[in-house]
Amino acid sequence: MYAVEKLSSDEYASGERGAWWRDLVSAIHCPMTFALRDDYRGRIEHQRSASYQLVRWWGDEERISRREADIRRHPHGAYELLVPVRGVLTIRQEDTTVDVRPSTMTLASLDRALDLRHGDRFSSMAFVIPRELLEVRLTRRPRAGGVLDAGSGLGRIAVDMLRSLRRQRGAVDAAAFDAVADRVVDVLALACNAGHTTLSAAVQEELVTAIRSFVRANAHDPGLTGALIAARLGWSLRHIQAQLQRAGTTISELIREERLALARLRLQDPGRRHQTITAVAHSSGFGDLSTFSNAYRRTFGERPSDTRARSGPAS
Repeated sequence: MYAVEKLSSDEYASGERGAWWRDLVSAIHCPMTFALRDDYRGRIEHQRSASYQLVRWWGDEERISRREADIRRHPHGAYELLVPVRGVLTIRQEDTTVDVRPSTMTLASLDRALDLRHGDRFSSMAFVIPRELLEVRLTRRPRAGGVLDAGSGLGRIAVDMLRSLRRQRGAVDAAAFDAVADRVVDVLALACNAGHTTLSAAVQEELVTAIRSFVRANAHDPGLTGALIAARLGWSLRHIQAQLQRAGTTISELIREERLALARLRLQDPGRRHQTITAVAHSSGFGDLSTFSNAYRRTFGERPSDTRARSGPAS
């Protein structure tokens, strides 16, 4: 899915523009509270796929807040890279207030309380990144109030890529949009990681948990490989291997472990007694019955048929 939209308050009556803008911005980002004039004037150019959103907006003075109650009711699981083009953006998050100006940018979490305000004739880009796709690349969580250089170095490279993606918005499809957005996140992570080469313990644990969760959800897929895991989680295969090694396992061992656990659950399910053991093995990601049976016996100390015999009659 890939869509490009151009939306303007000029299409609405003066007294309806403020309400329209509140609804539009909340729909694009997440539910928030607004303080703005009823005759607010603004426009948005919006690109989105199933994974990323890129927004350029122009607008009058406004103040936007996202409170803990909003987050509990509507968790978003995303970061927003804010890149002012004209004017000053003041953002407060976790008791830190910063002014973000053109040639600088900041990362804001949409799952932490925040206040954001700017004056009239303001313009900015906003790049919305799923939290897991950014944090898996970082050595530590982004610091609230951190301001990055958008005018030179890696920050400038990331911003130039976003600008190019905007200019070519009508010439790319979903796959191309996501591929470029992935590379932007790679560069942004390098900028955020500058000076920090060691993963924090919390980030390491979250990465291993993300790998395990992905493998568990896809264990039934006979085509599941380390390369696929790395591609879907957005990190290099070498890094995935290193993190699993630190946790005392390997990609192949983890896949086998999750497939065996899935097969055992299915063998214990009375509702699946109509399935042969071969069918259970294949539906759990194993391509060979002999390999499955031998691994099952080594892991659980019994044959698959022994587990099936204790499952009871079908309901």
